[in-house]
Amino acid sequence: MSVHKLLFFNIFLVLVSTGCAALRPIDGEPADFQLRGKLGVVEGDESFSARFIWHQQGPGFTIDLWGPLGQGRVRLRGDGAQIAVLDGDGAILSQGGHDEVMHAHLGWSLPLAVLPDWVMGAPGDELDSAEAAYDDAGRLVGFEQLEWAVAYAQHREVPAAGGTRWLPRKITASKGSYRVRLVISEWQI
Repeated sequence: MSVHKLLFFNIFLVLVSTGCAALRPIDGEPADFQLRGKLGVVEGDESFSARFIWHQQGPGFTIDLWGPLGQGRVRLRGDGAQIAVLDGDGAILSQGGHDEVMHAHLGWSLPLAVLPDWVMGAPGDELDSAEAAYDDAGRLVGFEQLEWAVAYAQHREVPAAGGTRWLPRKITASKGSYRVRLVISEWQI
């Protein structure tokens, strides 16, 4: 897997993760969480996959990504305004504003501000969303926001502070020719 493809996975993963309004602290910052799972990205005729560990603490995040057999480890580190891409040894490959870094490495960007919300099973609460759909149990299974179609599947009960929450195990976000799928294997909230 080329470095470009691995960076594409890493940055895309950062964009596809978010925090639920029900778990969000009163001050409006994302909930703290840790996720483990797999990421799949389809861009036109090309597809990529990676495993990840994501730590979200307030607006700050660290996402470790690696390919098959642990190869090509990359770390994404950032907050609400900045992101840095680091290699497996911790050397900074690129840093700056979300859009700037993403455009430099991928040629496009995604709405990083709402990704923690999407991962936690909800649209970003600061922005309009549409086309909300719910399952028979009243759980959100899809919506549109910022021209992205987000779909949830396989909700499961996850232990959280103050009780349990139903969160999606599979998250798919599509926009134009891009499709990103996260399959979460482990939650810590």
